[in-house]
Amino acid sequence: MARRIALALGCLGYAALALGSGLDRISAQQPALASRVPALFASEALRVRGGQALTAGDAKAALALGKAAIADSPTDPQSAAMLGAGRLASGERGGADLAFRVAGKLGWRVPITQSYWMARALEANDYRIAAMRLDALLRQQPDLHRQRSLLDPMERNPAGRTALVERMAAAPVWLDAYAGDVASLPVDAMLQRVPVLIEAADRRLVLGCSAIAPGANRLAVLGQFSEGAALWRAHCPVAGQGLVGDGQFMLATLGERPSAFAWELQGNNELALGFEVSPSGPGKRLTVHGTPARTRLVATQLLTLAPGRYLLSWRSGNSQDLPSDAVVASLTCRGIEPVWLTPTLDRGTGLWQAEANVAAGCGAQILGFGVTPAAGEVWLEGVELKLQR
Repeated sequence: MARRIALALGCLGYAALALGSGLDRISAQQPALASRVPALFASEALRVRGGQALTAGDAKAALALGKAAIADSPTDPQSAAMLGAGRLASGERGGADLAFRVAGKLGWRVPITQSYWMARALEANDYRIAAMRLDALLRQQPDLHRQRSLLDPMERNPAGRTALVERMAAAPVWLDAYAGDVASLPVDAMLQRVPVLIEAADRRLVLGCSAIAPGANRLAVLGQFSEGAALWRAHCPVAGQGLVGDGQFMLATLGERPSAFAWELQGNNELALGFEVSPSGPGKRLTVHGTPARTRLVATQLLTLAPGRYLLSWRSGNSQDLPSDAVVASLTCRGIEPVWLTPTLDRGTGLWQAEANVAAGCGAQILGFGVTPAAGEVWLEGVELKLQR
């Protein structure tokens, strides 16, 4: 009986040890458990609680937990980093620097260590090293691209932007999040991110239409139309560099438009829209079938033109490929109802042409194409816009 009791107590003791040790390990993934880990087993929990103390602004507790972490695991880079952070929060800059030097020698995968040395690099205006540290942080935690304290110093400085773009050249895992995970970013953060991404495109680091569309759309939602259009054109080569994007309808689709600056098609129960390969050159024709009761818009595009006089041209025809004036165009300030232009046909080129004016104070415009009740079967292609000299 005594042996059985001793064995049972031994098993209970072992289970308690395993539970305490396991709870300590789990606390690294579930920080809320850190405070429940018994002091005898606390190791990971010390570092977790130290991070919690730093977040809460409790410098005294952070320093005490940093010292305890060093005593527990002196060769663990996280322990040295926690001690450094605790000293820094307590105003001991010299001691903090020494602790972070040790932490760096023990390993560079600790975010606190990278953040410290990034800050030191920024103090020295060494943006190349600062970008290297930021790159390391973002590779571990791509969501940190929303951390303003990390990104602002780099994005607001021309040298910082260039250094950041140089890190982007290696296609790091955080690049897609940096360019596209922007739905919650405020207007000032978006506006300082645009020059970075424009510079990347200028250095031939073009992300593509899908990757840049969220950023362009976010800028449009925030009313920053010029910046959004510039970003879209810089990273979506198919959109082209003309005043009208994708004038050949190469990117246009009957489904959801890829960005706020792409063609938006507007079919309805009176009209059926479609595409066919253009026989006259690259791209597609937008086809329209139906006889609307009144002139209806079928395609629109958001533009950001400077004030001035413009010449709009396009090709449109009927089912016999003869020029058709049943396709009409408008260019109005955003928010204004379409005002249909009066076109003329250049029979030498087969182009319809119309002049349009953009007034001062109109920061964004809507280019629209519609069809009249005489449409039947018509098509549209080759849209182009030029500033008149």
